[in-house]
Amino acid sequence: MTRHPKRPFAVRSAAVLAIAAVVTGVLALPAHADPADASAVAPVAQGDDWTVTPTAGGYDVTLDLDAPLPIRAAAPVLVVDGQDVGVARTSLDQRQVTVTTADPAVARASDVSLGWTSDVDQSAPAAAPQVVAPQAAPADAPAPIDADPAATGTYAVARADYDLGTQSETIRGFGGRKGEMRAAVFLPKGAPGKRPVVVFLHGRHEACAGGTPTDAGWPCGRGQTDIPSYRGYAAAGTALASNGYVVVSISANAINALDGTYADDGGAVARGQLVLDHLDLLRKADAGQEQRLSPLLVGKLDLSDVGLMGHSRGGDGVVRAAVLNQQRSKPFGIKAVLPLAPTDFGRMTLPDTNTAVVLPYCDGDVSDLQGQHFFDDSRTAYGDDVLRSSILVMGANHNFFNTTWTPGKYPLASSDDWWDDTDAVCGPKAKTSTRLSAAKQYAVGTSLVSGFFRLTLGGEQQFLPYFDGSGRKPASLGTADVRVTASLPGAGRRDLALFTAADRAVTTTGQVTATTCASVSDVQAEPALPACVSSASNAPDFTPAWLAPAVPATPSLHVAPTRALTGGQVHVAVPAARGDLSRFASLSLRLAPDDTSRTNADVTLSLRDAAGHVAKQRLADVSRAGQRLPGSRNAPRKTLLQQAQVPLSAFAGVDLTAVREVVLDVPAGNGGVLLSDLSVLPTSSLGTPHVVDRPTVRIADRVVDEGSGRATVRAAVVLSRPAQQTATAYFDLAEVYDDHVTPTMQPVVFRPGEVCKAVSVPVLGDRRASTSQTTGYPMTVSNTQGGAVLGDATGTLTVREDDGVRDDRGRVVASAQPVGVAGDPCTEALAKPTTVTPSAATVQRGKRVTFSASGFRAGEGVRFRVEQTTVAWVKADAKGRVSLAFDGTASLSVAKHTVSVLGAGSRRTGSGTFSVRK
Repeated sequence: MTRHPKRPFAVRSAAVLAIAAVVTGVLALPAHADPADASAVAPVAQGDDWTVTPTAGGYDVTLDLDAPLPIRAAAPVLVVDGQDVGVARTSLDQRQVTVTTADPAVARASDVSLGWTSDVDQSAPAAAPQVVAPQAAPADAPAPIDADPAATGTYAVARADYDLGTQSETIRGFGGRKGEMRAAVFLPKGAPGKRPVVVFLHGRHEACAGGTPTDAGWPCGRGQTDIPSYRGYAAAGTALASNGYVVVSISANAINALDGTYADDGGAVARGQLVLDHLDLLRKADAGQEQRLSPLLVGKLDLSDVGLMGHSRGGDGVVRAAVLNQQRSKPFGIKAVLPLAPTDFGRMTLPDTNTAVVLPYCDGDVSDLQGQHFFDDSRTAYGDDVLRSSILVMGANHNFFNTTWTPGKYPLASSDDWWDDTDAVCGPKAKTSTRLSAAKQYAVGTSLVSGFFRLTLGGEQQFLPYFDGSGRKPASLGTADVRVTASLPGAGRRDLALFTAADRAVTTTGQVTATTCASVSDVQAEPALPACVSSASNAPDFTPAWLAPAVPATPSLHVAPTRALTGGQVHVAVPAARGDLSRFASLSLRLAPDDTSRTNADVTLSLRDAAGHVAKQRLADVSRAGQRLPGSRNAPRKTLLQQAQVPLSAFAGVDLTAVREVVLDVPAGNGGVLLSDLSVLPTSSLGTPHVVDRPTVRIADRVVDEGSGRATVRAAVVLSRPAQQTATAYFDLAEVYDDHVTPTMQPVVFRPGEVCKAVSVPVLGDRRASTSQTTGYPMTVSNTQGGAVLGDATGTLTVREDDGVRDDRGRVVASAQPVGVAGDPCTEALAKPTTVTPSAATVQRGKRVTFSASGFRAGEGVRFRVEQTTVAWVKADAKGRVSLAFDGTASLSVAKHTVSVLGAGSRRTGSGTFSVRK
């Protein structure tokens, strides 16, 4: 049987955190389980510091580390003989990383090494030059902004820090583990009334340093320093507070210490919930109901006017916090979110919120700048009326936005994340380097953070040109190179061609082709569109996401010459009903030279009116958007769509009330060009952010028998309540390493009134025994659009071996519990918990009691638990009923007890109670 091709190592985007297994009779090993104890099973392959061991879900590939795993924003992956086999879970002491994979090739491994999800191929595409130098802005660049966002305001700054202890917060989804509730708080002294609130969330960095680490991972061990990452944004906190804002910078060290072991999403939900829990605490403090916090907070917090900044994995966290907030019965007024050098593991969209994504060009941690997806995916997903910006900071790395992570600013665990000191573009020791000094980068970060929230929360319009893509920046930034792309509020913008799908209004002339494309090449699932760039490219718009590697990324138009040294035109017809552009201010286009181009994208825009008059504007004369970004041999140039805005007043001689066509002329000598978002823009504005409660979408786990031939397994994608308007999400089951399941990606569309849709996954069974009781395939949903937002995004398709199980020596071993006859996936996913009925509500201690329940699959194993102890597995009858005669009451206390059930295949749960008397 032909094996499905694996994802190229350069992409670093596998996702097997949770492989279902049967362990001591319990189906589905949770994602937060520690790496399996392999001492009882002989490895099938091993090296000096690694082993490959058969396990119930396939193979455990385990790498032992000489030192604790570095705590980075990127997630660790294991690389077996040059192939990325998945994201690793970590032991609590950070000295062992493990991937459970169904890939049989690992049993023949000769080398295992550590990699990271954001790594990019450090060999430039063959057709590209090895060094691309940065280029200057056009001579007629817009004038700078006089106002300084980081300038000290009229208020003195008071501090109201709080620390409620290292284990005062139950971390969501971490199996009951607890973390700290700690924050640095900056307040404007004497500011009248309630003030806007900004919450800062730092990223994934070392939680503890020095001393003796604890086996529990958290709190810090004896002699260790609890790294104060939350104190690293003091300049932005002070600047905002002095201008009338309350800033609360919170600590997330417990999550950093534990998420490699407990989280299946990189910790995004846990971080998001932490933000909301701090806001709940602050709400009580504002009302005078929280005595543990400073009285300075009483009556001073306007929690209807809230902004969130998240750095690194904190960026993922604050986006998740805003989405979670929209589902609350009493939501906070989160109006603005700034992800700073963020991860975006799950392609999460955020509606109705002003958003600015900051991308440091020399990021050595999240080096693929995957946070660009927050801009790309959300900009047209909801038709909402908010400002979204993508801000590229040339010469900035990942760490130096936080002083605690910066050498010379803090003595422990600080570093320059860029890997090559002498790199021509990003190396701080190279003469040609674009790198900002640590102080300069910190100043840029402070300026962006302070300016964005002063604009979006305080309505300080003098900072709007900083974020609207018009090319203006504060004069206070000096020579710092900051490039902004913006999507203005939808109510005022008119999109002429987004280039996201084939469009009869878009045609070509001359020697060029124009193809709708998306993503990179070589994704495992059948792609919906041809690739925009190669898999070896460093292309933030198009790079795959860890948890959604096959979901189309940023559909665009790829214009390529059909002959060398020839040119052509792309024509966009404008219907008469949409041709009055006289009320708009500018024409906007996102573009980039493709990843193989040796030239800048020298595009000219033309407008033609109904009378045939034509006016032209060469983009290079007004914008750097078409320039190739800098690159070197060790740091390939990035391919990133950037925005050019041309004032409509530049198209003299054309009747702007009757425009009939826009022409994009790509002259001879150009290489390939990527195009997106041809729009006309009004005078810039913020729009009207507001909290809208949309249903959430989740993927339900599915458990089936392997079968003996070709079949289709259906899994359920579920909304939390019926859709009120059309909603779309993308289903992805792409990380497949055997022949039993075909990689699958598909959009799932909910019409109004629908609550569940089934997706189909081709499965090929056989009649052969195997060494695995079950095999798990990760399923995700992502990139929600329209009438829904993301809920529980991860699930597992578990395929049970039904032809017998043998260990690595050929001996027959126990099979998994029977999973029964699979029912309709939506019926099972929407089933409410069943009731477990005891034969008597009260039973004398030592006497038998019989428990009964129904609603299960015919023939599936059903687990009975009394309190937290598994007492038996019982097979359901043909009508889905189970009954258990329980003789264990003698070991129970005289009290009320809980009995619970779980179906091995249906995953249906249920519970009941009974009492034991003397």
